[in-house]
Amino acid sequence: MATIGLKQHHAILEQDADRADTLAKCSGAAIYIHDMKVDGCLWAHTVRSARRRAKIMDIRLPSLPDGYFVVDHRDIPGRNQISFFADPYPSLAEGEVNYQGQPILLLVGPDRQELTRLAAVVEIDYLDIPAIHTLDEALAGSNPPLYRDDNVFVDETFCRGEVDASFAEAVQIFETETRTGYQEHLYLEPQGMLAVPSGDRIELYGATQGPHAVRNCMAALFGCGPERFRVVQTTMGGGFGGKIEPPLLIAGHAALAAYKSGQPVKLIYEREEDLLATSKRHPSRVRVRTALDAEKRIRAIDIDMVFQAGAYAMSCGMVLDTGLKKGTGVYHFPAARVRGRAMATNNVMPGAYRGFGGPQAFMAVETHMNSLARQLDREPLEFKRSYLIKQFDRTLSGGSYHFHVSLPETIDAAVKRSNYFQRKKKKQQGGNLLRGVGQALFNFGAPFSLDTTRPLLPARFMGLKKDVHGRVTILSELVDMGQGLHTAFRKIVAQTLEIPLDRVRHEQPDTDVAPFVSITGASMSIVFFGKTLKNAAEKMKLRLDEAGEVEIMEEVTQPAHLCWDAARQKGDPFHSYVWGTVIAEVEVDRLTWQVTVKGLWSAQDVGAPIDRRIIRGQIEGGNVQGLGYALLEAMAADRMTTSLSDYLVPTALDVPPIDSILIDNPYPAGPFGAKCVGEPPIVGIAPAIADAVADACGLEVRKLPITPESLFELHLAQVQGTGETI
Repeated sequence: MATIGLKQHHAILEQDADRADTLAKCSGAAIYIHDMKVDGCLWAHTVRSARRRAKIMDIRLPSLPDGYFVVDHRDIPGRNQISFFADPYPSLAEGEVNYQGQPILLLVGPDRQELTRLAAVVEIDYLDIPAIHTLDEALAGSNPPLYRDDNVFVDETFCRGEVDASFAEAVQIFETETRTGYQEHLYLEPQGMLAVPSGDRIELYGATQGPHAVRNCMAALFGCGPERFRVVQTTMGGGFGGKIEPPLLIAGHAALAAYKSGQPVKLIYEREEDLLATSKRHPSRVRVRTALDAEKRIRAIDIDMVFQAGAYAMSCGMVLDTGLKKGTGVYHFPAARVRGRAMATNNVMPGAYRGFGGPQAFMAVETHMNSLARQLDREPLEFKRSYLIKQFDRTLSGGSYHFHVSLPETIDAAVKRSNYFQRKKKKQQGGNLLRGVGQALFNFGAPFSLDTTRPLLPARFMGLKKDVHGRVTILSELVDMGQGLHTAFRKIVAQTLEIPLDRVRHEQPDTDVAPFVSITGASMSIVFFGKTLKNAAEKMKLRLDEAGEVEIMEEVTQPAHLCWDAARQKGDPFHSYVWGTVIAEVEVDRLTWQVTVKGLWSAQDVGAPIDRRIIRGQIEGGNVQGLGYALLEAMAADRMTTSLSDYLVPTALDVPPIDSILIDNPYPAGPFGAKCVGEPPIVGIAPAIADAVADACGLEVRKLPITPESLFELHLAQVQGTGETI
């Protein structure tokens, strides 16, 4: 890995740190939720809907052995609603079901295999309702609407400049449509929770990206105060956003069963169940139009972005919103409009996933720009340079790019390291194996700006506690899901306090100890909350030599340069921006139409690195996840896979050499100049590979994943359109 332009850095930050969890995970000593054993623990099993959309007419249960019982919606003391979301999302189905796999009831008892047997003989009578299977069906409105009268959960538009007038005056209009499908998180550790009654409280143990969010949802579900619940984070075996929404549901189920039985209850999903019923990446259809003048210059861009949201709105509004704000990519046009809709369908609900709307948006805009360049007989990368965002340009929402835009540096670095133009000239032109080189540009705004027109309510805190021996513990609910967050936090604190790293600890979050701050996600942990920790450490430094314990609690505040009116959606939507360039080289076999990636070069602005080894892991991991999204991870448009035999993800044999290049561009409001790292690496991979395929064989790819079957269909359509023979 190369580092370009790094300035003088700080001693602890200069050294790659050994993560505190490495030994436990590598030796097998780490305790995951499935490993936890509690005396008298029962198991819970979810009975799910076999229908996509129906009314529940009758439920007939088998005779249950002693010690076994049922939990259904009638056992909910409070509101049958996952309260994290404003729109309805029931914990247990009540009279109707809206997607296959929706939880109806729980069977609870001491033997897990017996519960599986009993669940198989539960009989449910349904009255079927015509279902909405796909995004196209939701848009067409051919079946009874699932939500309101148009199936639209969210409809949002950002606009700048005279878009309609520019299109009316255009000499040429160029239009493309891209489609992307589901992507499964496929974390190694399936979802699970353990609920343990403790006096008049319930303690919940499990892997979640938001311990306090779980706690608050339990309070609403039970109709009581949050103090009646304690949530303790266990070692997490991967998340990628997939352990934000599902644990809110699963924790409630385990807690209801523990409440009813008075005994501990564990609920662990099998892999097939996890694949069937948990969140994915939102499928999308994005149409992009550009208006060109007589000089073939782009005068306006108009984007229509549609996401499939599933049966309940859940988090579709947040994911769509960030996709829209990134809709025009790294480009500044005289006029721009981006409209987005999230559509209801009778499918499991997609949710938060690494990139948070970015992969869908950048696949659309980068594919469009690369295709347009070829239409105009321009080299795509050189064509796109004319439209790059510059510092102080205005965002779609009327904010400003306040700081240096390092995109040209990332382009130059990636081009140089990959020998981009030389590779394009030397690409293989004949035979069955065709080589191609492609590129994609990306940015990533993070984190979301919080409303600056009013105080942050409820207040958010992070803290530090020094013990009598001078050891410092970080008090934070933010979760390390494998991304190295706790190690990076420890380095920030140790550097600020000027003490050895081994004197700083970060225990697993516990809501009885760690104050409320946020879920872990949206690339805000280091750049936003890391700064809060640094502020706390600066105060602790003044008291580090005091005898006895010292505790510092620091309230979260946003940087002074931000101005965001949430009600009007005006101002600065993000704190800062990461900029990057991806270059991909592929080989296309014209006999099988198999695409093999031969190399990836990724130049990314990281602000100033807190730990280079962690950053390299994040970049390479995100690149591989993007490679799966681009080429392998295919799922039907109207149903979930429940087997890894027909849902392929990259293995070590699929991963090409990856050259990561760090570009130094310190962010003044970040801790020691740091920016976010975790989500940006996935965003540009698919469009870069699509561009490389187009370079190799002349096929404009506008649908993901790029499977041999889909590529052959494109080839066949091209041949039939020109009258050629195969």
